[in-house]
Parts: sequence; structure tokens; C-alpha cells
Amino acid sequence: MRKLAVVVSIVLFLLSLHATAYAQVHRDSVDQAIIDLVDDIDIAEEVVYFVRLHNGDLLSGPVREIANDAEGTFIRLGTEIGRAKVYLHQIAWIGTQERSYRQHHRLYIMPTAEPIGKDHFLGLWELLFLYGGVGIGDVVSITAGRTAVPGIPFDQQVSAVTAKATVYAGDNGIVEGGKQYYAVGMAAGWLNDANFLANIFAVATFTGKRSSVTTMMFAKVAGPDVYTFHAGRIIDPFNLTYASGKIGVGLGLDSRIEDRHDIHVVGELWNADITRPSNTALYLGLRLANTAFSMDFGMTVLTAPAVVPTVAFAWTPF
Repeated sequence: MRKLAVVVSIVLFLLSLHATAYAQVHRDSVDQAIIDLVDDIDIAEEVVYFVRLHNGDLLSGPVREIANDAEGTFIRLGTEIGRAKVYLHQIAWIGTQERSYRQHHRLYIMPTAEPIGKDHFLGLWELLFLYGGVGIGDVVSITAGRTAVPGIPFDQQVSAVTAKATVYAGDNGIVEGGKQYYAVGMAAGWLNDANFLANIFAVATFTGKRSSVTTMMFAKVAGPDVYTFHAGRIIDPFNLTYASGKIGVGLGLDSRIEDRHDIHVVGELWNADITRPSNTALYLGLRLANTAFSMDFGMTVLTAPAVVPTVAFAWTPF
């Protein structure tokens, strides 16, 4: 089983390597894409663009003008404080308001049905679980992670790998401009190297102007029914029961606060075994996000009862 954990570590390393190696190539392609985008920009009051500069500044508003001067090609944005003149060589990222939120493929724990797409990210969950993800086209999304808890042996850490395929995307016919997405996937985990489990899942996401709603159903398909979990000398070993064939459900919400581009309310309600209501957890928190970084912080309420502070950070370069 140690080999399996090594495989997870290798996958996570490759995701990190991919993100690093891809960054410069993507940077070059972004620079060219920004130049190419000039031909596709809509100069219309109702189309809002987000612009992130190389120094980190953020601007938003409709594009009012595209022109050239001695310093190069520039655009003028109709921002809240007036027109802003921005040269293309100053821009690190530009896109419409819908594309500016690059965390759409996940809630806090739950995946959504939306793909990672052309993005990739690195994250840190609960300050102890390092994970990353990449998209392949607009269909396949792969994430992997592993804990790094001080004081716990390597073979007693926790690992996870998830592969998701977005099989349909289209208008939802409910909200103007709203979309619907459907995805299927598999999640494999190791609660210590010796405790393997696997779930299959199906997920649907419906988006509106500021919010998205996600529903999910999953089932355990592999692994023993009872796990003995070890964590070095931090806690005594204890048993966890999670039988194969158990079906779980989840419900998630991601809603951007009105008149704020950077703050979202994120909530999840999920149950790992629909025959046991006591296996239910509720997460509610806030997400602060720009076009590159996101920070999640909130509380998870368990029926034990227990309340667990929850935090996460993610970086989606360029």
C-alpha cells in the first residue's frame, strides 16, 4: 500500500511541475491571447470586462475604446472612478465578468459539474492538505492531494485523487444567461496507506447571474467496510465504518454578494450514508477571490455534535 501513497505523491508532484512548467508557456500564450483578444472585444455598455495588471491591480468595466499611440495598443475601461487607459503590455489577465471567477469548478469539499477547463491550480486545505488540479480541454478535470501533518509517519498520511468528466454543458432555460452542467467521476482515497476506498459520483450544476447550485450523488464501490485509522502518537488508533454500497448525497451553493466582485458565500450540506441522518455535515463560509487567488474560511458543523473551523487557499496562475 505504501506504493499507492507514493503514486499519489508522484501525481501531486507532477501536477505541481505541470503548473510551474506550464506557467511560462501559458504566460507567453496569454500575452498573445491578449493581443488577439482586441479583435474580439465588445465595445458595448452591457459587457463588463475584468482586467488584472501585472502589478496586481484590478479594474472592471465596459471597454469604451481601443486605440494606439507611441507606447502601443491600449484600451479604455469605463470604471467606477472614470475612464482608465490600460496598455496591453500591462495586462496579466483579461476576460468577461463570467470568466473572472476561476474557482467555479469546486465548492469547499464538493466538486461542481463545471470543468477546470484551461486553468490549473495549487491549493492548501486546512493548512495541512496540499492539493492541485488541472483541466484537459473543457471535459476532464483531475485533482490530487496529500496531507503533510508533522508528527505523523509518511505511511499514515491521507491521500486523494479525483477524476471528473463534464459530459454536458448548455443553457438551462431557467435564468437568462444561466448554464447547466453535468459530470461523472471517481474519487480514490487512502486513509493511511493501508486503507483504500473509492467512490463514484454524478454531479449537476445550475448557474445564474450571481449564484450556482450543485447537487451530487455518490456511492462507495471499493475498500473494506471498517478502517483502522492511525495518526502516529497524536491520537490513539480508532475504527471508522464506511461500508461498500453506501449511497451519499450533497447539495452546494456558491453565491456572489451583490455589488461585490470578490466575495462569495459558499455552503455545502452532505451526507455520506442516506440511511443514517447522523452522517450529515454542514459547511458555511465566505470566499474571497480575484482572478488568481482565493481564500475560504468558515465553519463545518457535524452532528457529533462538533464545530470545526475550515480554511483553504488556492492559486490559479495567469
